[in-house]
Amino acid sequence: MHDMTHSTYEMLLAQCGGGSGLIATLLVTGLIGGAIHCGGMCGPLVLAQVMAGTRAVPAGPGGEVRRLAGAALLPYHFGRVLTYAALGAVAGGVAGLVRDLPLFRWVAVALLALAALLLAFQAWPRRGSDGFGGGMAGLGRLVQPLFAAPTGGRGVLLGMMLGLLPCGMVYAALAAAASAGDPLLSAAAMLAFGIGTMPVLVLVAAIGHAALTRWRRPLLRFAPLLLLLNAGWLGLLAFRLAMG
Repeated sequence: MHDMTHSTYEMLLAQCGGGSGLIATLLVTGLIGGAIHCGGMCGPLVLAQVMAGTRAVPAGPGGEVRRLAGAALLPYHFGRVLTYAALGAVAGGVAGLVRDLPLFRWVAVALLALAALLLAFQAWPRRGSDGFGGGMAGLGRLVQPLFAAPTGGRGVLLGMMLGLLPCGMVYAALAAAASAGDPLLSAAAMLAFGIGTMPVLVLVAAIGHAALTRWRRPLLRFAPLLLLLNAGWLGLLAFRLAMG
């Protein structure tokens, strides 16, 4: 039984190009998703922190440099990516509970197929929803005080908490990461996903949401296609694993 399960696991990693292949896949997912999804959905949360940080920077020499440095919101992003990695470790650990059973293969197939469907769904940005209102309603009282001074440990804590907000893109990445059935590999894959979402959010903080909206228009013409290709790749992995 162990040999059969081990062969299934090795087959999955081989199709992904090894553990680095799964990590690279989710890094690309984060980069594309950040451009067509995260910038619009999480941009207001980032801008709220930048505005609070700007008020805290005194006027005078070097103030503009400090404001630009603060726009990177590194503590917030560190906390957010930390949450994603922790969720990946949990998801990989849960999937790993059946890794020694013959049905692990079909669990992996189902997770990869789910990830592909969720990514395909995310390829069409939806209007009329801010994407985080429901989650903020539940976390509002806890995170609101942290927005007043989102720096240092408070910024890390804010990122960790907001990393728990409902997000279809995160669910898709988690499903793909969990298919490895390995806590460390799943955590690394989610870490890569989180890092991939950072560039656009840093850009939002630096140039503003309105400017980014204008800049994103030409990108939105082909970025969904890239996301669909990524979804197709995960679907192909699921199909090959099912047929193998």
